[in-house]
Amino acid sequence: MEIITSLKDFKKLSNSVITVGNYDGIHKGHHDVLSYIVEEGKKRNIPSCLITFDPNPFYVLSDKPDSINLQSLDEKLETLKEIGLDIVLIIPFDKEFSLMSAQMFADTVLKDLFNPTLISVGTNHYFGHKKEGDFEFLKVFCSDNNIELHTPVMREHKGSTISSSLIRSLILDGNSSKVYDYLGRFYGFNATVVSGSNRGKTMNYPTANFIPTFKNQLLPSTGVYLTRVFLDGECYFGMMNAGVRPTFNEKKFVMEVHILSDKFGNLYDKNFYIEFLDKIRDEKKFESKELLIKQIEKDKEVCIELIDTFKEKYEI
Repeated sequence: MEIITSLKDFKKLSNSVITVGNYDGIHKGHHDVLSYIVEEGKKRNIPSCLITFDPNPFYVLSDKPDSINLQSLDEKLETLKEIGLDIVLIIPFDKEFSLMSAQMFADTVLKDLFNPTLISVGTNHYFGHKKEGDFEFLKVFCSDNNIELHTPVMREHKGSTISSSLIRSLILDGNSSKVYDYLGRFYGFNATVVSGSNRGKTMNYPTANFIPTFKNQLLPSTGVYLTRVFLDGECYFGMMNAGVRPTFNEKKFVMEVHILSDKFGNLYDKNFYIEFLDKIRDEKKFESKELLIKQIEKDKEVCIELIDTFKEKYEI
């Protein structure tokens, strides 16, 4: 897969099949479109291409953007490579580029650089300044330039159209166990261990505090989770707390994970990948450390019971 990271470095193609979008998370619906593009490229013996943007335009166009990414750019590119795309153009998205009109983008980028025989985008797709390039605009553009416009069937699950926005809402609402059906995998990210209070050791539940390696990664909602940790080629189930630790009157959001395995050493000075399988309860304040420890013991029992369920259902 060829990756080009600026418009000026892109060499014009004689023809192509193409799709355009952020493709954050690359969920099941994204897979449908991208797989179709790859298949059509092979049938026509021409390159299958994607135009995407970095950073997500949300961070440039929003006044106070929160972290919303389901994937880092590196993770997204790895997934695109696995799907089999030939060419990915990553356009650096900034204020200046955001002012480009839809007509200018269609003429100078889509037509001049890619000369597509087919474009595949959903009916809710738009591009260009002030979202001028909606689906109706694209229909006219494709008709005028003899380009086939493919509209993928929107993948649904239980009556809801699969989208990155819906998946973000599920994560933020603590519905981790439902994410798999939409994303096609459990939500997770690469993490870096950071120093913590070391309080877990004194409670016989040593934990490792961690942060995402990607600064714009969407964080889970507060609460206690069953997780999986991937480290050095091994996989471990874990119990994770995300929140402000109200029992100790703290305010800073912290994520910390306890590995549910006697065979495991520690996570200190390690980087790992963590998946959020299920949220088992909300964060709450306890009247004493002793009461908190009793609750953690109950949480551990719940997690251990859930492990067998997840192993059977998802063959993990």
